[in-house]
Amino acid sequence: MSETAESFRESVEAFVSASPWLAPPHAPAVTTLRVLARKLDGGDLTPALVSQFGLTFRSLAKLAPAAPPAKSPLAAALEEAGVDSPA
Repeated sequence: MSETAESFRESVEAFVSASPWLAPPHAPAVTTLRVLARKLDGGDLTPALVSQFGLTFRSLAKLAPAAPPAKSPLAAALEEAGVDSPA
C-alpha cells in the first residue's frame, strides 16, 4: 500500500478495492467488516469488537485466490538440477 489507512473504514475500503475476486457470496463478510469498522472508528475499541474484526478480515483474506507460481514446479526442479528444460 502506498498510503497508510487512517481508519478501520479506510482499511476495509482499501482491501475491497484491491480484491477484484470479491463476489456477491462474500457480501455478508464485507458488510460485517464495514459495520465493525464503523463501530471501531467511533471509538468502541472493545477487545471483542477488535477480535471480531480481525477474525472476519482473516477469514475473508484466506479466500483470496493464490497467485500462480512464476515457474512451474517441474521447471524449478529442472533448473535447480542444472538440466535444460524442453522447449
